[in-house]
Amino acid sequence: AERRLFRTEHLEPQAPCQLTLLIDCSGSMKQHNEPVALLADVLARALEQAGVVVEVLGFTTAAWNGGRAAKAWQRAGKPQHPGRLNEVRHLVFKDAMTSWRRARPGLATLQKNELFREGIDGEAVEWACARLRNASDELPIQRRILIVISDGSPMDTATNLANDAHYLDHHLRQVVEQQQTRGGIEILGLGVGLDLSPYYSRCQALDLGTAPTHATFGDITQLIAGRRHR
Repeated sequence: AERRLFRTEHLEPQAPCQLTLLIDCSGSMKQHNEPVALLADVLARALEQAGVVVEVLGFTTAAWNGGRAAKAWQRAGKPQHPGRLNEVRHLVFKDAMTSWRRARPGLATLQKNELFREGIDGEAVEWACARLRNASDELPIQRRILIVISDGSPMDTATNLANDAHYLDHHLRQVVEQQQTRGGIEILGLGVGLDLSPYYSRCQALDLGTAPTHATFGDITQLIAGRRHR
């Protein structure tokens, strides 16, 4: 029958967000594979503890200089404007439903040098955005973020030689513009020693000559918060 009751409310922050790290696994990124793997590992763990759903993806090609696709084009008589002349390889290091602890062996494969070949960014961004848009309905997602980690422009030797020199470059810009116009996904760029502002309106250049520092993660936090623009 006691009427003098008091309640202390406990406020717990929520993070109805899914974030995807899309890592460029082209040959030039090979020298940065250790700090990039560490960066992905720390971000995946920290964001998961904050309640954010995290995916870690990568993109490369199946061969150097075109491989089977380029050979098939040559056998066909080298018709003009063939488009992409290599087989893309899209990698899932950690999917949305796998915890950071269980995904650590997958994240460790970022240090396998044989994965790093050439980079076709535009199709990889399309693929990563499609995965974000098709996220499980069981996840209470209100904000979707894609962070592309790269050290330069798209590059596939066979494709560039058979098409306009800026073919892949223009395709990446077109894809980013289309996805941003469609809305629902924030696309950010983390440039490894390079400014990615020609492709991403929100971007940050990182110095990964050594292991990431507190300042590095501070810069990434500012970028995600929307306080850094081109």
